[in-house]
Amino acid sequence: MEERLTKLEIKLAYAEETVLALDAVVSAQAKEIAILFNRLEKLERRVTSLMENGEDGLPDNERPPHY
Repeated sequence: MEERLTKLEIKLAYAEETVLALDAVVSAQAKEIAILFNRLEKLERRVTSLMENGEDGLPDNERPPHY
């Protein structure tokens, strides 16, 4: 009985360690996602602004690189 309890305690300790490690990963990903959403919103506002002003983003005298 004591051996079973010890094995269960060891498994629980590893499980807790895994949960903490996964929590750290998820937290880091949440921060990165928030940053990316912020950048996306800024880009969307910029594109919308350019479209409303009738601009295509290129200076009038500059040709695109594929020419």
